[in-house]
Amino acid sequence: MTVHRSQGSGYLYVIVPMVNAAGTMLLQRNLLYTAVTRARNGVMLIGQREAVERAIANNRNQRRNTALTYRITHTDAAAPAPHSQTLRGQLAWE
Repeated sequence: MTVHRSQGSGYLYVIVPMVNAAGTMLLQRNLLYTAVTRARNGVMLIGQREAVERAIANNRNQRRNTALTYRITHTDAAAPAPHSQTLRGQLAWE
């Protein structure tokens, strides 16, 4: 299960793989915090110490492109945006 899917849930034990190959996008302090705080009885970080240190030092959140602003501000949120419309900083509808 991913950290994102575990938000709002709790588990007896959590095992978190920590490897530098995950890159900056996954090695973020807030994601590590979420993973660790899901555990009720224990957490185990497996992998590279440097990856844990990188995650702790990385407090920059990546901007998420979700088209949420468009969906909220348009009356018919269920209808996709026209192909010709460019949503700057948002996901384009397929």
